[in-house]
Amino acid sequence: MMKLVSLLGLASAAAAAASSSAANPISSTMLKEATTSNRILEGDEGGEEDEGGDDNNNNANLAGYSLQYSTCLRTKIASDDDAVEGNSYYVNGAYRAQYNLYATFRLCTDDGNGKCTCDASVEYATEMDNFLESSLNYLGGAGGGDETDYLECTYGGAENGVDYYLGPQCSDSGGLIIGTFYDEDCTVKAGYSAPSFSYNTFSSIESTCQDCSNGGCEDLYGDAHQCVNGKDIAGDDDEGVCSAAKRATAEVDYSRVKKRNYGAVLFAKVFIGMLVIGLIGGAMFLAYTYYLRHRGDRTEHLVESVPVGAALT
Repeated sequence: MMKLVSLLGLASAAAAAASSSAANPISSTMLKEATTSNRILEGDEGGEEDEGGDDNNNNANLAGYSLQYSTCLRTKIASDDDAVEGNSYYVNGAYRAQYNLYATFRLCTDDGNGKCTCDASVEYATEMDNFLESSLNYLGGAGGGDETDYLECTYGGAENGVDYYLGPQCSDSGGLIIGTFYDEDCTVKAGYSAPSFSYNTFSSIESTCQDCSNGGCEDLYGDAHQCVNGKDIAGDDDEGVCSAAKRATAEVDYSRVKKRNYGAVLFAKVFIGMLVIGLIGGAMFLAYTYYLRHRGDRTEHLVESVPVGAALT
């Protein structure tokens, strides 16, 4: 479990915002000001703990807010073995990298009918198992017989003498799926195909706007990296979770790419058009030149072929 961070005074700020949250989206400025000015790393001078020794960040009052899943992250577990370029896990004939799995979420206001208006300026990244457990509790538990049977790393079988395990994994689009792994902790991704699932439960987790009024969000919030522009507000991110979150949630401006492509295509069309016109014009010029050069020869030949005597009679 990652090191918890302290947040002093967020409870009053969140409670004050709760009264107006139904009418207005979350204020990014309010969230960043509250977290930046009041969060104190546990153990720093001046930090305070309550009498039970718990981090004050776990006591944040998020009533009036909701949270919604954002994306899935994999962060590489560092290795000091330079000989294998940081890939220290040897399996199936090669050294392979190990990764931790995170889910990111956003704080939102609930617009009703399960619709959320979320603050995209702050990504909250927490360990995947914590997020899945909390989300399933919110949804009323796992039904079983589906992907929820593999929320914990589970032995999936062997092939050609290699053991495979099944557990939560990130899809290429940042969604939640079940993947295959080489190790019993599900940290080394394998290319072996996982069983097919409907992913109804995972889809519900991804799409549900979870109301925080019942107090179910505080633990996730307290354990999460708070990422703004790829940086953890508390500076406690040796694993690079926030930079991974920034890359995963970056929105590519395809309009510029399309404009560049359009210019290139237009230039190509104009160039090809001019080339075709030039070739046609050149061919016509050569044909006309040939005609002029040989027209006189044909005329002289016709005159010479008429006998002089015949012309006078």
